[in-house]
Amino acid sequence: MKKTHLILGLVSLFILTSCGAGKNVKVDPYIGSWSLLIEDTPQGDVAATLTILKSEAGDYSGTISSDMGAFKLSNLSIVEHKISGVFVVQDMDFDLTGNFEDTLFKGYVSGMGADFKANGKKIISQ
Repeated sequence: MKKTHLILGLVSLFILTSCGAGKNVKVDPYIGSWSLLIEDTPQGDVAATLTILKSEAGDYSGTISSDMGAFKLSNLSIVEHKISGVFVVQDMDFDLTGNFEDTLFKGYVSGMGADFKANGKKIISQ
């Protein structure tokens, strides 16, 4: 009887440790909010927040928010640490391009015939 309980306990322990709790879940490093500083624009340096979401189908969506408003990113693509997307401000198209390096972002906002540096870091929520 003791052997049966011991075997049953070991089997139960094995089943519990091999279930989902023990599996590695890969977290997409791009999802979340990123604090950006877009430098030397006609409005001066602009503090902005880039927010990236991902649907269950695997498609990215995002917005850029600043004192000027919130702007939806279209044609958003993130491949091999590189992002590209387009947003519209006052009927003018702007391109966002850049690279993610762990929790850092280095890129550009391009529009009006100029490229503006856009650097920042991921906002880590506690």
